[in-house]
Amino acid sequence: MILVAIALVRSKIDRQAALNAEYLVAISEEMEQVRFQDGKYRRGSSPFQEGFLVAKILNIKRADLNSDGFRDTIVIAATNQGGSGSWISLSGSLGGKEKPTLIEPESLGDRVDVRNISIERGSKGKAAVCLDMLVHGPNDARCCPTQKQRACFTLAGKRWILIS
Repeated sequence: MILVAIALVRSKIDRQAALNAEYLVAISEEMEQVRFQDGKYRRGSSPFQEGFLVAKILNIKRADLNSDGFRDTIVIAATNQGGSGSWISLSGSLGGKEKPTLIEPESLGDRVDVRNISIERGSKGKAAVCLDMLVHGPNDARCCPTQKQRACFTLAGKRWILIS
């Protein structure tokens, strides 16, 4: 019973640390490093201001992606610069003894709905991050994607590479 309690406390601490960390997020065709507080970031007070940005962490998963013995963080984030679009990206950081290494974000699209993050290991132990998503089909309104899609990514250095 004590081991379960310790695991739950550690999990809560890990999640809280991940919600209050820096990540690179995709903004249209660019990326920017932001420091989240409780999973949220805001720059500017109005969408009509130059440089306005709102970002939110939608999902977090922890796993050792590069087999170095340290837990890495996988993040799904949404960004908005005003207007109706919400750009979703796969991001994260690699753990280590020193400061974490930020992973360059991979844009998943506007208003994509990431339903699940899973980690799969190949025969050589290489990790793949697989996302089960709803993306826009040809007849979907921009608000409401309905087409199921599964995309798997692996790391090459600090970049996500689509593998399927």
